[in-house]
Amino acid sequence: MRLGYGVRVKESGGREYVDVWRYENRGNCRVQVFEYVGPLGAASTMDRAKALLEKFQAQAMEDFRRQARKVGALPRPE
Repeated sequence: MRLGYGVRVKESGGREYVDVWRYENRGNCRVQVFEYVGPLGAASTMDRAKALLEKFQAQAMEDFRRQARKVGALPRPE
């Protein structure tokens, strides 16, 4: 099982851009999915990246809990 999310900065045409990534299920596989956020240094880019990372963290934790319950590592919620 792969859980994860993060930030990547890439250069293109002499400019730097920010992507956020996460793992998601695609059929029977976990794949890394990138989402463009905006140009590096823009305030709106940093705000959007923060919001997406918080969303991905919540999703990753829920995925972890679901998988842990499946194998009996966590009790089921009542």
